[in-house]
Amino acid sequence: MKKWWPYVAVAVAAVLLAVFEADLLYTAQEQNLFLHTPLFFEQQMVRAGGLLTWAGCYLTQFFYYPMLGAGLLGLLWAFLLWLLPRSLHPLQSTIHHPLSTIHLLPIACLLMTITTLGYWVYYLKLPGVLFDATLGTIMVVLMVWAYRSLPARYGLRTVFIPLSACVVYPLFGFYGLWGVALMGLLSWSTKGSRRIADTVLALLAIVAVPLICYHLVYHETNIVNIYWAALPVFSYSDHRFFGYYIPYILLVASGPTPIPSLLREGGKRWGWVVPLALIAIFWYKDGNFHRELAMSRCIDRQDWNGVLSVARGAKEPTRAICLMRNLALFRLGQTGNEMTGYPNGSARPDAPFPVRMVHTVGKKLYLEYGIPNYCYRWCMEDGVEYGWTVERLRLMVLCSLVSGEFTAAQHYINLLKKTDFHGSWARHYEAMLYRPPLIANDPALKPILPLLRNDNFLTSDQSQLEHFLIEHILSAPGNTREQQELTRFTMRYYRSNRSKIIEP
Repeated sequence: MKKWWPYVAVAVAAVLLAVFEADLLYTAQEQNLFLHTPLFFEQQMVRAGGLLTWAGCYLTQFFYYPMLGAGLLGLLWAFLLWLLPRSLHPLQSTIHHPLSTIHLLPIACLLMTITTLGYWVYYLKLPGVLFDATLGTIMVVLMVWAYRSLPARYGLRTVFIPLSACVVYPLFGFYGLWGVALMGLLSWSTKGSRRIADTVLALLAIVAVPLICYHLVYHETNIVNIYWAALPVFSYSDHRFFGYYIPYILLVASGPTPIPSLLREGGKRWGWVVPLALIAIFWYKDGNFHRELAMSRCIDRQDWNGVLSVARGAKEPTRAICLMRNLALFRLGQTGNEMTGYPNGSARPDAPFPVRMVHTVGKKLYLEYGIPNYCYRWCMEDGVEYGWTVERLRLMVLCSLVSGEFTAAQHYINLLKKTDFHGSWARHYEAMLYRPPLIANDPALKPILPLLRNDNFLTSDQSQLEHFLIEHILSAPGNTREQQELTRFTMRYYRSNRSKIIEP
């Protein structure tokens, strides 16, 4: 049992992640895109850490089934747990600080890189971020294992240090430099090593290799970030939020070395307490954020009762929750007395930076309210700024279909057909390109068509989605029964909630 309980702990961590963060994991794969094309691979390889982000993108798509994706993470963590003591054992006798002696700490840190994200899931530009830290850490340990496996004679270990930096840094970015640093440190505890030479070469490789790669290969990378390539950049409007790097700092500080603390006095107690305490403290617990994710998934499934069920649990909801709830009431024809049975509020998103609905659920709301031009526009802008994702491509397909832009729809459908889990969805809507009457009978598109207006224009919404929606709906009653009902509902809602309609 002593031998297997760490692996049981890893399995439990993966299950808890899948249970409590299923909506986050699903949203992460929606904000991700992996294409089975040579061009996609080449696009990832134009920056340091390209192979890591390519692999991270590939694995992230398995969060389409949250339990499956979490299971893959659990297997990788179990492999890392098995590999660590076999690769970094000598460090256990040389590094004497509390973080290096806590069992399972590196696994806890890797879990924290996921559970601390919150609204960053919409804003991070690093592809495959949920798997990148785990894959990168495994590569670090494999580098150290290879270093230790080489014979000490003939200076093979000394040569391996700069050689591995030149090979691994372009493929894994920061994690290649981290591995080189550990090899330089490990040389002081390995018999027969050339300690001074190994340490000096490790330092030179860490400084020089990124600079050489920057000037010769990665011209598009900001020189400020060359040493942190393949790490997420928690930045908004040129302001960095360093608190989100705590899991990565702890991961590096831990060695990573899950020392067999069961053999040490007090090891059993501290082996559990510290990782559990860190996970409990840094697990993002904003209820409104998780409700927004759950309600957005329900909208994708056209589960309007599910949207209302989630909305009932919010004591002080965000404006995004209120808008999704109102959409569900409208679709179910319950905009009369039912509207007063749900809490209204204007809670700010629990994030240290301004979170705007146009970047989270706003694009989806624009489409559902029959304003495809603005949905398409924000998909295009966010695609350029933050990268192309499955969600943006799917919304652009739907916008193109309801607008009659079948050539554009075919382009985005062709891309989605090259994914692993969204190809059937793409083929379903591809059939409508050749039989347009099917659009009017599709469950997702049929309710949108009566809300479309004849005015085909595009102005600026100033990123104030709710204000713009209200002005747009109330600017003209419309000609269809659905448009007129939506106008009446919006007027009643605006009169009773105008003081709460606030966006950052």
